[in-house]
Amino acid sequence: MRQIEAGSYYSYLTEGCKLCREGAKLVLFITGLCNNSCFYCPISEEKRGKDVVFANERKVVTIDDFVEEVNLMDAEGVAITGGEPLLKLERVLEFLKLSDSLGLHSHLYTSIPAKESVIESLSKFLDEIRFHPVELKNVGKYEESLVLAKKHGIEAGFEIPAIDYNSQVVEILNRHDAFLNLNELECSPTNFEALITRNFEIEDYYVDCNEIAKKYEIVEKFHYCTARFKDSVQFRRRLLRMAHKLANNSKIYEVTDDGTIVCGFVEGNAKNISKAKKILRENRLEFVEVENGIEVSISTIEKLGEYLKAEGLSLSVIERYPTSKRTVVEVIPL
Repeated sequence: MRQIEAGSYYSYLTEGCKLCREGAKLVLFITGLCNNSCFYCPISEEKRGKDVVFANERKVVTIDDFVEEVNLMDAEGVAITGGEPLLKLERVLEFLKLSDSLGLHSHLYTSIPAKESVIESLSKFLDEIRFHPVELKNVGKYEESLVLAKKHGIEAGFEIPAIDYNSQVVEILNRHDAFLNLNELECSPTNFEALITRNFEIEDYYVDCNEIAKKYEIVEKFHYCTARFKDSVQFRRRLLRMAHKLANNSKIYEVTDDGTIVCGFVEGNAKNISKAKKILRENRLEFVEVENGIEVSISTIEKLGEYLKAEGLSLSVIERYPTSKRTVVEVIPL
């Protein structure tokens, strides 16, 4: 076993997991529809039970939204999740075909023991499939699908939460040289009550599942992924990719160690914003128009701050996520 960050460890990592570890995987939430109601499901109310598509935090209305998110983070792969992706097979195939044309590695999660016809259609574009036996029940019914996936050239395995030990999982995976991704239980507003009711001990935003993980170490291709790893390593590295991409394309932005970006912010009414843009252009200073103002460099604020304020504009330094939602984490008014 090899120990890595935030309590995660492995004897084997799929290519999909390697890219996730680097923050290079775009998460494509293909639908919130699902034919199961797993008690541990952490999906938000915004998505649960709704037929919506998200690429990371960006709502996808057209294919262009997906491509923009790929470019925003310089993605090297796509992780297709839900809900239950295979309830929208044609949509999955559409995005897989596009991802393949963009040179992206692809993996997909499903709780459906897919038939050969489905697997064959996926195999034209899909690199990796992760079956999820629902609540670790009826594990055996996934064995044939796993074998068929490998037959069609898709790397296959199980991805399960560490809710309990199931010896059949181990037997099936070792028999077919398939992998296990075991996930530490994540706590969210939508699964908190269910976890508490079942006597899981919650620490901050996760359940410590180390004792269960140790039992699964006899799987030859094993990976234990903690909730802390996903938050402090995987997500942070994805943010850093986005932040550095923005900073490389524009001198406006400074990147923090946490993957957020810092810049100046100019806001005001439409008339005053027009004045600000004219002033910035006259001084040949770079700016980015956003929904409720203008982003500029901190040096621009230092250089023209008093002049801009005299024109009725409000100035601040902001720290925000480099995502499409532009979530602001700190504002320092000037």
